[in-house]
Amino acid sequence: MAELSDFTELITSEHAGATKFVATIEASVQAFVDQINVAESAYSYYDLDNAVGTQLDAVGLWVGASRLIKLPVNVYFSFDEDGVGFDQGIWWEVGDALNVVTSLDDDLYRLFIRAKILCNMWDGTLPAAIEIIEIITDGTGVAISVVEGERSVSFTITGNVSTVIKSIIQEGYLPLNPAGISVSYSFVS
Repeated sequence: MAELSDFTELITSEHAGATKFVATIEASVQAFVDQINVAESAYSYYDLDNAVGTQLDAVGLWVGASRLIKLPVNVYFSFDEDGVGFDQGIWWEVGDALNVVTSLDDDLYRLFIRAKILCNMWDGTLPAAIEIIEIITDGTGVAISVVEGERSVSFTITGNVSTVIKSIIQEGYLPLNPAGISVSYSFVS
C-alpha cells in the first residue's frame, strides 16, 4: 500500500525545511498515491473467489460465460392435473417459447465460470471432459459413464442433478465437443 510519506521522504534535505514546497509536493503527489492504491487493490475485486454481482459478471464476460441460462419449461398450467393449478405452472399459448431464461445466483454462476475456464483450456481429451462435468455437478456424487462410438461420444450422468446444471450441460454452454465428434448427454435420476 503506497503512502504519501513514500514520496515526501525523497525530498532532499535542502528543501525539506521549506514547508510550502513540501505542501506543494504533498498536494501534487496525493492523487498518484490514491491511484497506485486503487490499482493495487483492483485485482481483488475481480478475483473469482471474492467477486460478487457486477464484478462476477465482468469475469464471466471475460471468459465467455453469461449469467442468463435458457431452461426448458417442464410444468405448464393445467386444470386436469393435481399440483399444477393456479400459481403452480406456466401459462402457454400457441407461439410462446418452450424455454424460459433464468439468471444464475452468484454461487452457481461462480461454479459455471470455473467450468467455462476449464472448457476454454480443454485439450479435447475424454478424461478432461469428465473432469469438467464433475466440476459443474459440484461433487454431488453423480456417476458419469461414457460410451465411445465411431465419431461419437455419449455421456450418461447418473444422480441428482439440478435442472439448471442439466441445461448448462445439454444446451452447449460448456462446449465439450471436439471437431467432427457428435456428443450426447443423458441424465438418469
